[in-house]
Amino acid sequence: MKQETDVLLMDDDKDICVMVEAILKFAGYKVQSCLLPDQLEEKLMIANPQLLLMDMLLSGTDGRDVCRKLKTDPSTSKVKIIMMSAHPDADKSCREAGADDFISKPFDIDHFISVVKNLLPANN
Repeated sequence: MKQETDVLLMDDDKDICVMVEAILKFAGYKVQSCLLPDQLEEKLMIANPQLLLMDMLLSGTDGRDVCRKLKTDPSTSKVKIIMMSAHPDADKSCREAGADDFISKPFDIDHFISVVKNLLPANN
């Protein structure tokens, strides 16, 4: 059964998921998290998000490869993707992989919300 979700968060760090979920819920978004890369495809089909927030480096998986796959698949190509990373120069490689935007870690909360709102206006 599909659930309407604004944002699906993919990060293998549970603490980051808890923090980002709280920030986004406070800003008025419906949010779900996915900790395991191998569960992402199923979560995407169930949650039906408008936006995917994804870490660049996941346990055993390169988020850029996941991004490329999602952007070339007709069933997920319209999902907006914001990639996140603490690695220097990650912005360029994430955008080249098809990310719609990029957020550097650690991030300023106001900047984070601004980037999300740019791609997905809040449902307030």
